[in-house]
Amino acid sequence: MFKKPLSNLKSFSPLRSSDRRRFQNEAYDTYPKLKEQSSQEGASQLMPDPLQSAKFSTHIETPGIVYVADKIPWWIKLDQSVPIPTVYTMWQHPDMLPILYTWGPVVNKLTKGADLMIPGLVAGPDGTLPVLAKGDLVAITIKGYQYPLAVGTMALPTSEIKPRSGMKGKAVHIIHVYQDYLWTMGDKSDPPDMRSISDDEYESETEDAKREPTESTKPTKPVKPVEPVEPTATKTEEPAQTLSTSEIDALLRKSLFQALQFKITPERAADLLPMAASMLYASYVLPSRPRDSGEVDIKKSSWKKVQKFLKTIEKEGVLKLKEQRGETMLASVNWSHPCFQGLRSYKTLESSSQATQTNSDSLGSRPASGTCPAATPQALGPIEIQDFYKPLGNSVVAFFDAAKQPKDAMYSPAQVRQLTLDYIKQNNLVNQRNQKMVTIDAILCDCILTPSEYNTIDALTRDQIVSRLLDKMAPFHSIAFPGKNPTVHKGNPKPIEITQEIRQGRKTVTKLAGFEGFGLDMDELCKELTKLCASSVTHNPIHGTSPKNPMHEIMVQGPQIKNVSQLVMDKGVPKRFVCVNDKTAKGKGKK
Repeated sequence: MFKKPLSNLKSFSPLRSSDRRRFQNEAYDTYPKLKEQSSQEGASQLMPDPLQSAKFSTHIETPGIVYVADKIPWWIKLDQSVPIPTVYTMWQHPDMLPILYTWGPVVNKLTKGADLMIPGLVAGPDGTLPVLAKGDLVAITIKGYQYPLAVGTMALPTSEIKPRSGMKGKAVHIIHVYQDYLWTMGDKSDPPDMRSISDDEYESETEDAKREPTESTKPTKPVKPVEPVEPTATKTEEPAQTLSTSEIDALLRKSLFQALQFKITPERAADLLPMAASMLYASYVLPSRPRDSGEVDIKKSSWKKVQKFLKTIEKEGVLKLKEQRGETMLASVNWSHPCFQGLRSYKTLESSSQATQTNSDSLGSRPASGTCPAATPQALGPIEIQDFYKPLGNSVVAFFDAAKQPKDAMYSPAQVRQLTLDYIKQNNLVNQRNQKMVTIDAILCDCILTPSEYNTIDALTRDQIVSRLLDKMAPFHSIAFPGKNPTVHKGNPKPIEITQEIRQGRKTVTKLAGFEGFGLDMDELCKELTKLCASSVTHNPIHGTSPKNPMHEIMVQGPQIKNVSQLVMDKGVPKRFVCVNDKTAKGKGKK
């Protein structure tokens, strides 16, 4: 909320004694622990003297009051809210609010204006979260650190949150965080005993989700200390455990070259590049590992991160990278590099899984849901959408009566065109001087012309007549899903909208909306996009839609237009109903 300077900050004025006591009692009622502490330490620790206040507005026009003493902001109130402590106050009283824990790099994102997401939460020292309701104030700090670094309100109850379980969405709406503009109004001091947290101490959502089962079993290992050394229990895990760092490095290099030469290929590179580094690693490098390679993790390599791995390959002249909106992208590949000469394809993990899938299909078995996102829609076929029109209004009904056609039926555009041509032929309306023009008779005049055109237009072409007639009719459309009977819906079919834009100044996101009209399941799309894009995927209801039939919007982190549009088309959605809007580049619009 304070990622930008305060606007409309009024002049500070000292609080009167009665206002000071009233504000102090309000703080005591909100934070009972403070009253007990102040009786021991004195009220001056809670409300330094002299305490001054000033009204302000945030950059999003939220009104509030800030309370300052000795040029340090101690409290704020936002739009009739309870007193909210700043980080300076919470450092003096670190236990005044319930605390949620997260990782160091997540706090860095909070300082840039982001809210705390559910994947960034870490269970407390007791392995649980404090009991909090939606809207409750909560402090946020780094795991293993005592002093709060941010304050916010719960976006949902903690009873509905399961840390490190793969849940998505916002956990806390951040109000104030260390190093924001409210903090800069003070002496800009750092938190007590603050130590630096490196990026290596943070584990991403995907990695945590994968490693969570093993982490959750750690407390049970001391119960049976003999089991891990039994040969029968560890025999199948030995290859993955005995891989050295140099062996993992060699496997990653081999998998990268395999992916570049035989998956991306020189012929497809123009269509696939530029490509995000995260997508290259998740969708191309990992599936290209040798079939018997075992578990290979970039974190166990000498590079630790995908970006460092690719930059090392870039120094060798194999490929070229570029930074685009804060994300590393693969820009081009040097296909003439010696590393590609004599390179032979081998059996990869992906080819093995495809062979297994083919065998199961040949035996008549159906693949499990989610095993191959693109296989199911391609096997069943595309979604068939057809437009229909129904006569609407007295003038259009009169035309269908004159054409001796049912006025309550629905017609395809081809049928409307044919009955119009038949009407023109039966009434000899073709202009004898210009065979391309059709004379407008009284029925057509009332049906397709506006009152201002009655005396100005005497003839139109056949296409113009059909187009105007369709505009006067009520639109319908039918959707036929693979293997199901078609269903008819009122109105024109709304396309799926894929929008790529920049949020919070520098982050690129890709939004997907309108997929419900094509029978696509939201949860299934989120799971497949998470795997396909190797990125965070969330969904939220669209404001203003019907509560009975709510519409949702899926948001994917990063520039993922190609992946998102290709997935929905693989699901059977016709390309003409996929509307792409790239707001991140000048001169680009809807396609």
